[in-house]
Amino acid sequence: MIPAMRLLFGIGRDLRQAVRALRRAPAFTLTAVLTLALGIGANTAVFGVVNALLFRALPVNGADRLVILATSRAPSSSLRGVSYPETEDYQAAAADILEGVAGYSVGFAGLAPDGGSPARVLVTWVTGNYFSLLGLTPAAGRLIRSDEVRPGQVSPVAVLGYETWQLRFNGDAGIVGRSVRVNGRICTVVGVAPRGFPGAFAFSQSEVYLPLNWADGDGLADRSARFLHTLARLRPAVTLDRANAALDVVARRLAAQYPAANAGVRMLAIPERLARPEEDNARSNAFAGSMILLLVGLVFAAAEVNVMNLLIARAAARRRELAIRAAIGASRGRLVQQLAVETLLLALIGGAAGLLVAWWVTGGLAAIRPPGSLPVRFDFHIDGRVLAYAFVLTCFTAAIVGVLAALRASRVNVDAALRDRGTEGSRRVGIRIVLVVAQTAACFVLLVAAAMFTRSLREARQMDLGFDPRGVLNVQMDVAQVGYTAARGRELFDEIDRRVRRLPGVDDLSYACTVPMGYVRLSTRVAAEGAPQEPTSPTAGMNSVGPRYFQVMRIPIVRGRSFDERDTVRSPRVAIVNAQLANMLWPGQDPIGRHFNDASADAPTMEVVGLAGTSKYRQLFEEPQPYYYVPLAQNYSALRVLHILTTSAPESLAPAVERIIHDLEPALPLYDVQRMTDALDSGFGFFLVRTAALFALVLGGLAAALAMVGLYGVVSCAVTERSREIGIRLALGATAGNIARMVVTDGALLAATGALLGAAGALAVARVISRLLFGVTPTDPVSFAAAAVILIIITVIAASAPAARAMGTDPIASLRE
Repeated sequence: MIPAMRLLFGIGRDLRQAVRALRRAPAFTLTAVLTLALGIGANTAVFGVVNALLFRALPVNGADRLVILATSRAPSSSLRGVSYPETEDYQAAAADILEGVAGYSVGFAGLAPDGGSPARVLVTWVTGNYFSLLGLTPAAGRLIRSDEVRPGQVSPVAVLGYETWQLRFNGDAGIVGRSVRVNGRICTVVGVAPRGFPGAFAFSQSEVYLPLNWADGDGLADRSARFLHTLARLRPAVTLDRANAALDVVARRLAAQYPAANAGVRMLAIPERLARPEEDNARSNAFAGSMILLLVGLVFAAAEVNVMNLLIARAAARRRELAIRAAIGASRGRLVQQLAVETLLLALIGGAAGLLVAWWVTGGLAAIRPPGSLPVRFDFHIDGRVLAYAFVLTCFTAAIVGVLAALRASRVNVDAALRDRGTEGSRRVGIRIVLVVAQTAACFVLLVAAAMFTRSLREARQMDLGFDPRGVLNVQMDVAQVGYTAARGRELFDEIDRRVRRLPGVDDLSYACTVPMGYVRLSTRVAAEGAPQEPTSPTAGMNSVGPRYFQVMRIPIVRGRSFDERDTVRSPRVAIVNAQLANMLWPGQDPIGRHFNDASADAPTMEVVGLAGTSKYRQLFEEPQPYYYVPLAQNYSALRVLHILTTSAPESLAPAVERIIHDLEPALPLYDVQRMTDALDSGFGFFLVRTAALFALVLGGLAAALAMVGLYGVVSCAVTERSREIGIRLALGATAGNIARMVVTDGALLAATGALLGAAGALAVARVISRLLFGVTPTDPVSFAAAAVILIIITVIAASAPAARAMGTDPIASLRE
């Protein structure tokens, strides 16, 4: 008991002394705290993002055992959703492995109190056991039941999201049992989802929950319609490997039982946190998160090196003090304890400042939104896991950096320290040089990565998209949200076309069903006429477009014709295909005049009347995809985007267009009213590339600043150590320019050594991140050259002040010493 009390008393005394020591050296303290705040803050903020992406569980019971069920079909490795019949099959056949299987789908609808104007809301269509599987209880009323989601029936009930209940209905509990209109249809509100539950679809806030059979109960029976995101909960003690083995057995049985829909289909269970927001993200989320943490970890390493150098420099300045303490009886262990407590206090202050930086950064990141009105919800708040991560970084600083520096500083030669003037020995200087070289190497790696991501963004911006987005205004609408029939919708769209076309500045316009690289994506299985319709029939993307679409989007018609007035609802079905689809269905043949159909449904055959140029359809980095277009006149869609080509600024037309539409239908919600160039900054377009480039540039900038401070410290100390030598050189005739060159050359040698060592690391990192780059190779000479130039500039800036001080050395004073 007594030794423990003595230890605590000693630590308390050392803590008081540490506070006094840090207050006496404000420049050192401020520099060290800011360095730690940047290193710990940047890492904590980025970990907060990765935590939200990959680690934070859904706010439901048993979230650690939740998995996503995804299907894949060879030869493709992409992961897709599950059909409704398959959810029932797997729930019944794998009951000893899975506690339950529930599916959901997300989309948009118009929500309005009965008799009111609708607002566009994010809807989640759910199976009957969705809420029960997640163990949720309602905030009011009840939730959707299993008997309300059956094929062949339509259930007009709705559950409001908690936020929707509060914002749109003022938290009125009386809404339960009352009617609302969803897409013009009357539904009864039966309950409110629990508070704090945003829905299972990551990074969004579900506003209304509807039964899966709300719109079309008959369509649930199609087992090839794999549109459901599917949740399952593993039974206790069931491992993921065991679950996948059992799912494989069921998949083989279903393939034999339903060869038309299930042949070659494999089912895979994935931890829910890895498949956010969709199944196929499981192939990239973990890799992207690891790369982000690796890059930001280099910034932390650079910050730690700076702190180590600061501690070594401070210890050198205190050599006489430490020698006196040793001379009057302080043991080496006592000195180590005192220095370690100082570093611990410094690390705690730096860690607290780092948390403030992380809180500020994560708040800014959560506010970032892709362009448009997509209801994205990012929650990067600092939770217990993020706090623990920051605490580990702080402890690492105190335990590793602090203790190592304390052990080195406590190795004092008392006699030498009391006799000399407190300058550093060559060994201590050598350690600082090694550290700054390592720091420069890490900086070079991050600068190369920043240059590569920046060049990747530039290459992406200059790529040929297959269409021209300039001068195009997009206006999106869905007349189903106001309950329009197809006939009434056609009339409204035709009248909008006539009125908008008369606006000054409108060159041309056309409707389409989807926007390139948007979040609405359509695809079907296709088969050439006469070819067998099989489950393995190829899939092609598609879009329903107006007759002037190709002129407005400036997509070339390579052969054949565009759509025109001949293509009506009563005329034979026609389509325009791209080269990829033509080569897939009729390799080496002219597609014009040939016929194909939608192999996933009993659809009429379409005649190919044109061959269009290949564009980017789903995402920026896709390989050329098979794609076809059909005329809206023959394929009605209530969901449309109006593309308006103008010679003026597209955004200047937006108010007039909105007025025309609302004059015709005041209740129709309009969304994503923006320039096409802005629309391409979506999550499937330039947004991620731009965000990655910005992230890499910020990390590169932080690393450059830390490297500059480190180089300055070492070069400055070197000038102090060599002040007598510099004075003698000046006395013997050396010019100020000679001295400046000598100092800058010393700094340049350190930077060059770090760059050479960093080049190997940069090559390794570049090969790893190459899958995230566009048009940039891992050995890109421009990126390496840019990093080298920036490092040269950093070196010159870091060495300038010490060089100026060296040039001002008084040779007479040096000779007297």
